[in-house]
Amino acid sequence: MAPPAPQAAGKKIGSGIKFLLGLVGAIVIAAVYFMFFFNDLANAINAAKTQNAQLKTDEIAAGQAQQAYLADSAKLEEKKARSRDLNKILPETAEMASLLGAINQQAEIAGLKVRTVLPLDEQAQPYYTRVPIKLDVTGRYHQLAKFFAGISRLDRVMNVENISMTNPVMGDNEETTLSASCLTTAFHMNPKPAAAAPPPGAPK
Repeated sequence: MAPPAPQAAGKKIGSGIKFLLGLVGAIVIAAVYFMFFFNDLANAINAAKTQNAQLKTDEIAAGQAQQAYLADSAKLEEKKARSRDLNKILPETAEMASLLGAINQQAEIAGLKVRTVLPLDEQAQPYYTRVPIKLDVTGRYHQLAKFFAGISRLDRVMNVENISMTNPVMGDNEETTLSASCLTTAFHMNPKPAAAAPPPGAPK
């Protein structure tokens, strides 16, 4: 004997409602997940991508800044080296002690006997100052030539002028000894003018 038809229909309707409610629940859960989890995750991924792009940009800028710094440092060292070389050639002051030391050293190397080393008054010129030194030495001709050649090879610019050779004396080995006097002149840069003081009340 078959069961009554109304009960079977009721069971089918109940199963359909349950399935529908389950589907709606799954959709709601998916929507909630998308809104609260997936959306936040997507935003975090996008933020990470933006930050990564910014880091790459900053890295490129830092590399360029480092290259510019290294180039500037190299130029600065080159300028310092040129300044040191220029200071040897044309120092900012007379540097008399080192100048006299260089002259005496070249005289010793040449084998000359130094009789007089007399610094004279400095002579200011528009862009530099002359530092004259009167020098009297005694030695053989080739020694004098060696001394003058040594002076010309010094780093510092020096002139030798007003050379006079007197009192030739013949030695036992038939070598002639001479008394020589000359004016040895070095140079140095003129001091830079001091900056003028601002008038009273002027903004600093």
